[in-house]
Amino acid sequence: MLIVLVAMNTRIVDPERSLVDKIPLMHRTPPLPVLSLLLALVFAWLFHDQTAGLNVFLYEGLVLAVLWWVERPKLTIESTLALLGFALTSVLVVLHGSTLALLVNLLSAALLAGLLLAPRLHALNHSLLLGLAHALPAQRAFLQGLGRGTLGRRMPTVRGRAVFTLLAIAGIVFLFSLLYQASNPHFDRWMVKLGSELAALLDRVDLALAGTFALGLVLSNTMLLRTRNENLLQWMIGSTDELFRRRRKPANAMLGLRYELRTGVILLGVLNALLLVANVLDIRHVWFGFEFNGQYLKQFVHEGTTLLILSILLGAGIVLWFFRANQNFYRGSKALRLLAYLWLAQNVVLAISVAVRNYWYIHHYALAYKRIGVIFFLLAVVVGLLLVGLKVQGRRSRHFLFRWNALSAYCILLLLACFNWDVLIAKYNFAKQDQAFVHLDYMATLSDRALPWLIHPQHELELIDQHNQEIIGSNSFSRTLYMPPRSYADVIAERQGAFLATYPQRSWKSWTYADARAYHLLRE
Repeated sequence: MLIVLVAMNTRIVDPERSLVDKIPLMHRTPPLPVLSLLLALVFAWLFHDQTAGLNVFLYEGLVLAVLWWVERPKLTIESTLALLGFALTSVLVVLHGSTLALLVNLLSAALLAGLLLAPRLHALNHSLLLGLAHALPAQRAFLQGLGRGTLGRRMPTVRGRAVFTLLAIAGIVFLFSLLYQASNPHFDRWMVKLGSELAALLDRVDLALAGTFALGLVLSNTMLLRTRNENLLQWMIGSTDELFRRRRKPANAMLGLRYELRTGVILLGVLNALLLVANVLDIRHVWFGFEFNGQYLKQFVHEGTTLLILSILLGAGIVLWFFRANQNFYRGSKALRLLAYLWLAQNVVLAISVAVRNYWYIHHYALAYKRIGVIFFLLAVVVGLLLVGLKVQGRRSRHFLFRWNALSAYCILLLLACFNWDVLIAKYNFAKQDQAFVHLDYMATLSDRALPWLIHPQHELELIDQHNQEIIGSNSFSRTLYMPPRSYADVIAERQGAFLATYPQRSWKSWTYADARAYHLLRE
């Protein structure tokens, strides 16, 4: 809803006029709406009835080539990072074919679109908001661009009032058609016949192809066309990393700062004491005194993660509240700063405790998506805590905090997308079958690209199942909760046969290295 409201205040810039001011030879290139139409046609050809793969790399490479041809944008550090992330993730989609790589690729596209609109912005969070808000006005810019062309001059101008009138007329006609159809059987038979003919006509229309073309047109317009949101840009340009002192009456200001200082010292002092007790207990019982007796460790990790999230959000919010304004410039706030640093450092220790819990979880129950996600989440948390400390130390604004956290989160997502996690999970878990609990139900859900590492002989699966029962204990192990080895082997064999039968029928447009590698390994 926020994006839509922001987009409604967006003023459309004439795409041709704005680019003519930047590029003297713009008249030699086709109009941008025409290029968007051509890119949409290519998109429909590449993606209709296909999955993400080589087509992503080809389409996005063509988009970048067109952008460079018509605009030659000046690259900043942020736009270079977004451009490299956009190109890298398109390659990762071809290599891994993972949903994660595709999602980070779309995120990179939104960042790049925002940075192309306002290259001077140095905050990825601002660029992302600007790029998302630009998507709707870009479609209006496309329609207006067509209206300035030869085709548009031959078509009647349709305004908002006319659209409302046409919709009202259509609604009234539909209402009276229902009335006549209910009161006249001959009219009813004629309407039924007309409806069947229209349905037969729609059956001959490939709606999926039309939808693919429409999606390609929306994406192409968003990347190529330019709009300008004055209100949003003014707010973004006005943001700065520096924190400025607010001038107030000396007496009131000094009393307020002293009262706030005492409150902060008491509060952070008590919170540090509480967290110190929690950290000491974690170090004693989790870091060095942990004993595994076959218990489920899901709650063991989740309770620590929940505590971490609550502690980080509340603690960071408290620190940011006390150091939001003039307390940063008060000479007597040294004790409060030390307590803030100690609080942040203890939260880092808390994050390490959660990492140790997650380590024990992986050690005894092998890898899974959420356990991997916890690792990267903790990395983002530690970076965020360090940034809060830098904000307090350098008297920085909240803009500084959001800007660098956005950059950190984007880099972590790029790192996360670089790996083929399904294959890594399959390799690791079966390699640790003598040490960890291998959840066969979960392994059977991994993607087809991991199939070569999911196939194991029946006797080995029986040994894995026996070891799983030994880990949990025969009394606690319930067959209704876990897949038997025979059922697992049947599921994997069925998936293997289906994959080997359908893969040769796939188009080269959906080709990925991971699927091709899995197919060749399975054939061998």
